[in-house]
Amino acid sequence: MILLLTGFFLALSMIHITGTYITLFGKPQCRPILWYGARGAYLCFLWAVTSAESPYPLVTLAGNIIFITLLYMLAHRDSFKTAFFRVLIFFTIYMAVEVAVNCLILLILHNEDDFLMGDAICQIVMYLGIQIYGRIGPKKEEMPLPLLCWLKLFIIPAVSLYVIYDIYIRSWRYGSNISLILVTLLMVLMNFVIYDVYNQMTSYALTEKQSAVYAQTIELCDRQMKEREAAYRQTRMLRHDLNDRLVAIGALIEQGQYDAAQKEIGGMLYENRLRRGEVSHSGNPALDALINYKYSVAEAIGAQLQCLVEVPADLPVDGTDICVVLGNLLDNALDAVALLPEKERRIRLEIRLEKGVLRILTENPYSGRIKNNRDGTLKSLKPGDGHGFGLLSVRRIVDKYNGELCLPCDDTVFRACVTLYLP
Repeated sequence: MILLLTGFFLALSMIHITGTYITLFGKPQCRPILWYGARGAYLCFLWAVTSAESPYPLVTLAGNIIFITLLYMLAHRDSFKTAFFRVLIFFTIYMAVEVAVNCLILLILHNEDDFLMGDAICQIVMYLGIQIYGRIGPKKEEMPLPLLCWLKLFIIPAVSLYVIYDIYIRSWRYGSNISLILVTLLMVLMNFVIYDVYNQMTSYALTEKQSAVYAQTIELCDRQMKEREAAYRQTRMLRHDLNDRLVAIGALIEQGQYDAAQKEIGGMLYENRLRRGEVSHSGNPALDALINYKYSVAEAIGAQLQCLVEVPADLPVDGTDICVVLGNLLDNALDAVALLPEKERRIRLEIRLEKGVLRILTENPYSGRIKNNRDGTLKSLKPGDGHGFGLLSVRRIVDKYNGELCLPCDDTVFRACVTLYLP
C-alpha cells in the first residue's frame, strides 16, 4: 500500500514537472478539458510503471517520450520535429540526472533498493532546473529547422541516451564509482549545450526569414518608386509637348479626320497610364509606393482594394517599419481573398493619424477556419515549413512603438488592427 501511494505521488510530481516544462514555451492553446484529460491519461501510465517497477526501463522511457511529445503538440499545436526534439532533450537530461543520483546513492549507501528515493531527488533537481531556466532562458520566437539540420542535432541526445543507459546497466551490475557519475553529468552538460544551440539556430532561422521579408518589401517599394518616377517623366513630356499636339489634333478635327484625332487622344492617355493607376496620394513616398503596388497586385487577381489614407507626407515613422506592417497585412488579405470567387474579392484599407496615434485597419472576407500558434499568432495553413511569420514581423514593429495588434474576426470577415504610438 505504501509503495502504491509513493508511486502515485511520484507520478503526480512528474505530471507537474512535465507540465511546467511544456508551459515554458507558452500557455496551452487547446481546450482545458483536452489538456487535463491527456495529463490524466499520462498520470495513469506513470502510476502503473512506477508501482509495477517495470523491468524494461527503455520501454518506460519510450512511453514517457511519446506521451509528453503528444502533450506538447496538443498544448502548442507545434510541429512534430520541434516537440520531439524538446521532449527528447528533456528526458535525456532527466535520465542522466536520475542515473547520476542513483549511482551516488549506490556508492554511498550500497543499497540497490532505494530507487524511489533516487526518483524523488531527481524530480526535485529537475524541477529546480526548469524553474531556473524559465527565469534566465531566452524568450524568442522560433521557426522549425530544415530536416537535415534537425537530424544532425538529433544525433547528440540519441547517442547520449545510449551512453546513459549503458552507464545505468554497468552501475547495477558492477557497482558504482565516481567516473560513472562524472560521465553522466558530462552528458547533462553536453545536452544542455545542444539544447541551447538548437534554440539559437531556430532564432537565427527566424531572423533570416524576417530579413527576407524586409528585403522583399524594400525591393517592392523601390520598384514602385521607379515606376512613379517614370510616370512623372511621361507626364512632364506630355505637358511639354501638349500645345503642339493639341494644335495637331485641332487640325485633324478641322479636316474632318475624327478617327485620326481620336486615335491621337487615345495615344496621349495611354502614355500616361501609369499615373492613372495610383490610388494613394498622401505624399509619403514609402506609404504611397507600397499601397499603389499592392493595388496593382489586387487588380491582377480581380480584387477590389478600397483605400482611405489620411496621413501627412512627413509621417514620423520609419519608412521600412510602415512597409513591413502594411505589406504583411495586405499580403495576408490578398492571399485570403484569392481563394474566394472573384465577385467576393474585396479588401478595405484605412490608415489614419490622430493625435500622434497611427491606426492601420485591413478588412477582408475569407473562407475556411483560423488556427493560432502557441503565442497567439495566426497559424499559416500553407503546406511546409517557413510560412506564417509575417505577423511575427508585424508584432515586432508594434512592440517597437509600444503599440497594439488586434485580430478581431467573425465567421466570414477577418480584420487586422494595428495601433502605433508615434514619437
